[in-house]
Amino acid sequence: MPASKAVTWAELRVGLLVVAAILVLGFFIIYATSGRPWFASEVHYVTYLPDVGGFQRGSPVRLVGFAVGSVEEVGLSEMRDDPKRHAAVRFRVYQQYADDIRTDSEAFVTTEGLLGESVLELTRGVKGEPIAEGGVVTGVERGSMKQVVQNMENLTGELHALVADIRKDPKKYLNMKISLF
Repeated sequence: MPASKAVTWAELRVGLLVVAAILVLGFFIIYATSGRPWFASEVHYVTYLPDVGGFQRGSPVRLVGFAVGSVEEVGLSEMRDDPKRHAAVRFRVYQQYADDIRTDSEAFVTTEGLLGESVLELTRGVKGEPIAEGGVVTGVERGSMKQVVQNMENLTGELHALVADIRKDPKKYLNMKISLF
């Protein structure tokens, strides 16, 4: 049976150095791929929306299309009586963009592409005062893919009713003039 070899102090130091290097490299890889600037300070805000449309923690926040932060928390708001403020979205924006988030800024849900992820989009404030840390950005409802699909469903229903009516009494539509303009 072979004798066990004692680990020398030099071998132990080399092993610890390799483990430490792997841990440091892993930390930098994770932090670099998170999409956040290194050591950037952030300002926290909240907005209230009627529907968050698939938001989750980590969803991007964009200011006129530029990535400026991320969503921290999504949940039901305490404003049960106001249907335009059913959901509370807490988000953070990098400090360098905080001066562009003003009292006349608006927050709304949009998607990246047709089937992309939900994004919190902010409009750039022009005339208002900058919103302080923890302040409320006005939430508004804008057109989304969900609304487009609902409108298409409504249009399809109306077309089915029109076709059924034409089949029922085609003479009613023979001399009808249609003008789109």
